[in-house]
Amino acid sequence: NWSLVEEEARQAVRSRATDGEIGCIPQYVRGTVTWLSILNRFEHLLQFDVLLGGFIEHRNGDKTAVCAKGEDYRDSVAVSGSYVMSSGAHYAEFLITGTSPCIGIVRPMPGLDAGAYQENFHLLDNRFYTDFLAQRTDDWGNSDVHACEYFCDDGGMRWTDWHDNRFDDEWEGRESCQSGDTFGMLLNLEEGTLTVYKNNRRLGVMMDGLSGPYCWYVSLYKSQTVTGTVSIKRGALPDFDGATRT
Repeated sequence: NWSLVEEEARQAVRSRATDGEIGCIPQYVRGTVTWLSILNRFEHLLQFDVLLGGFIEHRNGDKTAVCAKGEDYRDSVAVSGSYVMSSGAHYAEFLITGTSPCIGIVRPMPGLDAGAYQENFHLLDNRFYTDFLAQRTDDWGNSDVHACEYFCDDGGMRWTDWHDNRFDDEWEGRESCQSGDTFGMLLNLEEGTLTVYKNNRRLGVMMDGLSGPYCWYVSLYKSQTVTGTVSIKRGALPDFDGATRT
């Protein structure tokens, strides 16, 4: 029997989820997948569920936030691996505390064994490129941008095809982000663009020519005096960008 709770859950998902997000949550199957379970998944879409490297952990058990740990100046990465963006527009906000992280998008690699990477780790480290490329699937498409990140310390952009790394310190919106800033990223897979925001102010299009699936990620390290922390959440797009709420 169709219950009032199920109907309310269905309406909540349909009214709040964007077309892009609908593709990232389970689909209703009578007798198997309920609207209540779909709503629960929708309300916890963005989590750092994959940790790569031995110098990162969830903050107080909260999977929406990660912090650096252990030795100083050792990189590790957190990926929102269960939220795979393959179509539509997706917007996320990252609250930065402490040291300046790198924030970006990366190809989904569900077969990568996180337990095998317990030392210094970065997605632009050529020691691991063979491992990453072994995860390639046909749906990655034609774009050779497999990871692209914004370096909060100086606003520079870096990307890789996992053969070579490219750097652009002169892109149109280059501006640093510091502790206390909220950094936003809009991935629009209809247009193939990655646009960045600082405290709800649009900085510019950081990358274009994107296609295929991506996930959000952050890269963190700890300095001698400051521990870096980043949290992730869904955010509302600025009205002047012509976008709707996500």
